[in-house]
Amino acid sequence: MIKTKILFLGYSSFLRRRVLAALKKNKKIDYSICSKSNKKNLNNKIFYNNLDEALKKFEPDIVYISKINSLHYKFAKMILKKGYNVIVDKPVTLKIKYTKELLKIAKTKKLFFAEAVLFNYHRVFKVIKKLCGGFKNVKHIQSNFNIPFYKNPLQIKKIEGDCESDMSPYAAAIIRLFLDEKKKKINIYKDYYKKTKLVKNFNITTKSKKSSYFGNFAFQREYDQEIIFYTKDKIIYSPKRIFALPPNKNTMIILKTKNKIKKIKVKKDDCIENFFNLVLNKVKNNKYSFFYEKILQDAKIRNTIKKFN
Repeated sequence: MIKTKILFLGYSSFLRRRVLAALKKNKKIDYSICSKSNKKNLNNKIFYNNLDEALKKFEPDIVYISKINSLHYKFAKMILKKGYNVIVDKPVTLKIKYTKELLKIAKTKKLFFAEAVLFNYHRVFKVIKKLCGGFKNVKHIQSNFNIPFYKNPLQIKKIEGDCESDMSPYAAAIIRLFLDEKKKKINIYKDYYKKTKLVKNFNITTKSKKSSYFGNFAFQREYDQEIIFYTKDKIIYSPKRIFALPPNKNTMIILKTKNKIKKIKVKKDDCIENFFNLVLNKVKNNKYSFFYEKILQDAKIRNTIKKFN
């Protein structure tokens, strides 16, 4: 079997905790890590501290960029120009003009280019879709994603990782996935850290012809993760931790209809493993537009969020 070779650039906490754990089970993938800030460690597959050396010696099919937000654009541009397929942790860039520039390079060079927004690749959404009778029947969606994130604002500014930068990809994905008609005006309310332009939390509302959405995203609040789907006669509560479901546990959907509550068990699944399996399929068949369209749609929504003061 010829394996797909993935080079991970960076050694983030998310990469260590979730991505690498998912890939250890995948026999179709061989990976290596390039991390300038970590010593070489053969047990952890940190084989390189220099990007050029890693590209030359490992010869990856795909480079996955897992660095702080402020470095995504720089390295994605550099690696795409060198002719490599690229995946970038969310957010793919912090400005829509940068995202469009990267898409142009990828299309010109006929390269795979994707943003790693991963939550929706879990099987739980297939179950929710079936319970709704199709997402076209959803009348309203509400999401909450609050975390007790207490980093110093100076540190947040340095990495360009405030609530808006980190969480707007989730808001954009929800709108793209579940409000598939033309959206009417998006409205945003933002709360800022004192004496800065850094967003501590934001609320978003929008609607299409048949459905509406309210999203609540916040740092420095009690932990809360869920998406609630309202149809004409049902309320469907996603499992808690819906944006980061653990891969080794069964989950539970709550269905409320006619004032009765039913618990629906969903078998354990790994959204990250599913994402990479889809990536392998698209790369193998040169179907790159699938991810191009997602990146651009989400970038446009995030740009609208960003423009609100």
